[in-house]
Amino acid sequence: MTDTHTALRRSPLAHRSTIKAMEHAARLSEVPFLGKLILRGDPAKIAKTVTGVAGASLPTACRATRKGDTAILWTGPDEFWIVTPDNAHAALADKLGKALSGIHHQVTDVSSYYAAIDLAGPKARGMLMKLTTLDMDRSAFTEGEVAGSNFGAAQATLWQTASDEEKGGPVFRLFVRRSMADYLWCLLAEAGFEWGMPRQAPLSGETWRLER
Repeated sequence: MTDTHTALRRSPLAHRSTIKAMEHAARLSEVPFLGKLILRGDPAKIAKTVTGVAGASLPTACRATRKGDTAILWTGPDEFWIVTPDNAHAALADKLGKALSGIHHQVTDVSSYYAAIDLAGPKARGMLMKLTTLDMDRSAFTEGEVAGSNFGAAQATLWQTASDEEKGGPVFRLFVRRSMADYLWCLLAEAGFEWGMPRQAPLSGETWRLER
């Protein structure tokens, strides 16, 4: 029997397909249906338990840690994002809730609230430099780095998931509210236009241009 919910489920950027710049300079793609949990608590009190349940250790400031397909991102002194494969987040949230019982904490499922966009390739840094005030030099923003910032008019969390030295790298993942996902997609495409990235027309039909 077909699961109606699964059959009707659509990712925030289901209407978009992966696009590429010329000569493998950059590529833009959605990473659909990732599980996303926000965990809040005193790191000193929850770290050991979280590691035991999630596998990955709590990261230090502005960094991410990984264990298999599960990653934990530092987003504040007492706030972390846990990113999982599709359909793995609910069980993990339940396990964390039980394991942390008696310790002040909060686990919130935000899987449907945020879209995830991957930007990769040698010109990815140059594209991001046009959109944010973050220092995107490869000596300043490295693999595993995490930071929140504005990208144009969209607020997003940026995570470098693969190094500049890896084939096809570097790779950056941006988490953005689903209501701003299409805007950010079009903005990133515009930032890569000089390297042959095809422009994307916003769904809402508004006209705008990338300020330089």
